[in-house]
Amino acid sequence: MRVRQYLKGRGISDETINSFLLGWNGWRITIPIYNRDGKVVLFKLAKDPEDSGPSPKMLASLGGGVELYGWERVLERPSRIIVCEGEFDRLVLEARGFAAVTSTGGAAIFRPQWAEALNEMDEVYVCFDLDQAGRDGAALIGLMVPRARIVELPEEVGPGGDVTDFFVRLAHNEEEFGRLLQTAKPASMVSQKPRVDRSAAMESTDVLLKKRIDRIKRKFPIETVIGEYVTLQPSGSSTLVGRCPFHQDRTPSLTVYSETGTFHCFACRAHGDVISFVRAMEHLSFGKALEVLDELNSLNEPKLQQDSREDKAA
Repeated sequence: MRVRQYLKGRGISDETINSFLLGWNGWRITIPIYNRDGKVVLFKLAKDPEDSGPSPKMLASLGGGVELYGWERVLERPSRIIVCEGEFDRLVLEARGFAAVTSTGGAAIFRPQWAEALNEMDEVYVCFDLDQAGRDGAALIGLMVPRARIVELPEEVGPGGDVTDFFVRLAHNEEEFGRLLQTAKPASMVSQKPRVDRSAAMESTDVLLKKRIDRIKRKFPIETVIGEYVTLQPSGSSTLVGRCPFHQDRTPSLTVYSETGTFHCFACRAHGDVISFVRAMEHLSFGKALEVLDELNSLNEPKLQQDSREDKAA
């Protein structure tokens, strides 16, 4: 009951809670994510509102990738659809009668196949958080979906403000949000990106992001990064264990898998790769975590090159 009351306080109605099958697994709020074929491919796990610990606000179930949350809406072909930032924002919009979708990977990730589906829609709006990551994410979708229009939330939502702030904290209604949609600007006017071939832009964006992530993972082995925060001890040939930093861990519950570049806590169930670990520890968005790691890589590059030369000389 308390979790349901919390969700209702966040602007998610009883009807929405029931129809979207939101649940509770005893430690986190569960949000089932379906793929285009209607199969559950992962769960997003929202933090218990009474949990004051440092664990991440949102996790993905073990083994889950990145998916578009709202495929059923896209396949319905509504006359208007809104791309927002975050699962809760999507649910808030749906509770108010607006068809909405979101990437489960945050503002920085939007797949080409999703964009292809949206390019078939009559009206596409993008309403992301009022911060740089949100603006960058909106610009990315604007490049991939040229017909999209960018919704600008009012300054009163505050830095980093979102759809939930607009409806819940500021108590605006559906009609007022409708007026925001009417004033939304074409993506080309907002993003100021050069006009490029659409298919090439979608392919290059996805490929470049994957290369960037792969480069970061190569440069920053997960055991090295986690070892900066946690004392790790060997446990088997390719695993290490330590006390999880995301809860009060009295016995080593965190396992680091060097071969797969992943970690998992068997107590609080935090898990992911080196990027998600940095995100959780430093409270960063996905895009900001990439920026931080890229910057560290640039700073370390001269030393890496020097070490390489010394190795060859030896």
